[in-house]
Amino acid sequence: MTTCPDPEPVAAPDRRLSYASPGLLRFLAGACTVVGLVAAVFGVAYVINGATQAQAPVPVSVRVHHLGHLPIPGLGQHSWVQAGGGPVTLHAAGSTVAEWLASRGGGAITGLCVGLGALLLRRLLLSIGRGQPFQRGNAARIAGIAGLIVVATVAASVLPYVGARLVLDRLDLRGAGSPVTADLTIAVVPLLLAVFLLAFAEAFRRGTELARDAEGLV
Repeated sequence: MTTCPDPEPVAAPDRRLSYASPGLLRFLAGACTVVGLVAAVFGVAYVINGATQAQAPVPVSVRVHHLGHLPIPGLGQHSWVQAGGGPVTLHAAGSTVAEWLASRGGGAITGLCVGLGALLLRRLLLSIGRGQPFQRGNAARIAGIAGLIVVATVAASVLPYVGARLVLDRLDLRGAGSPVTADLTIAVVPLLLAVFLLAFAEAFRRGTELARDAEGLV
């Protein structure tokens, strides 16, 4: 009596989840190119357009002080508007080119940073789509994106602040007795994101070293 050999075990299908297919990554890389180009062109055009509007009212962010409660006719005796609770926009006529460049310069630098960051992200996405996430240079690209986020965040706050200071100086609204002051507020969340990306870049750098060492052992 002959016995049939036991069938060879069939390997279980690989059910590991893929978060993004190569096709999706290529699509996102192309979208990054378009978004980066539009952001960079728009940022530069935005500040150039502002430079052509000298003497027109320039909008700057300021904080109002010493105004207290402002009565408005029609609200009644016991109703009022309280000023000075946060930043407001001052539209100052007789503006200069420097005021426009400063007030819109943050948007221009942000657009350029978005453009450069999109190019770095595009290269990163393409290498991941090819199955080479630890390709040489990817760690530097992630660190570069983190640096661009810091530059854009600081520029988007500091340059409008400089523009507001120029306007207030021209209007002689400076000093302790001034009813308005220039507003400077730097967003914290983008800076935290930059710190996370720096840590991510260091992890990628070490992963690249491990991948290189593994190739040397083969």
